[in-house]
Amino acid sequence: MLTRVERVLALKNIELFHGIPGEVLADIATLLEEETFEKGQYIVNEGDLGKELFMIVQGEVEVVAGGNVVAVMKKGEGFGEMALIDSQPRSADIIAKDDVLVLKMESDDFLEILKQREEVALGVIKVLTGRIRELNMKLVAEIGKKNDTGKKQKA
Repeated sequence: MLTRVERVLALKNIELFHGIPGEVLADIATLLEEETFEKGQYIVNEGDLGKELFMIVQGEVEVVAGGNVVAVMKKGEGFGEMALIDSQPRSADIIAKDDVLVLKMESDDFLEILKQREEVALGVIKVLTGRIRELNMKLVAEIGKKNDTGKKQKA
């Protein structure tokens, strides 16, 4: 079991909480639950309603959407914040790639922190914006590949 100090240090490593002062992280740390998952175990199921935010402390997970691995996440990354904010079903399965230790925060606690601490809300916005930019770049690259293939076939 992680001590409060270890939880604060783990939070500092997570992109969502990079700019948050230590005393705020210490308060947040008291709200977190530890959970372990074995290799191959599902942490989140695509389509389920999300009620938790997960932060990876140890190990790696695969993000699987529509049966395809779309990303691998590791220590210092988090998942589940989108479902907490918009109350929509999970957009992907999250599967432990090896033994994984996560810190878990319930939606009510997360939303209360967002209301009280603007720096946490800004952190979430930055993470989600980064993900949108990354998806946009992938989309542009895919469109470029399709356009190149179409031009070659016409030639």
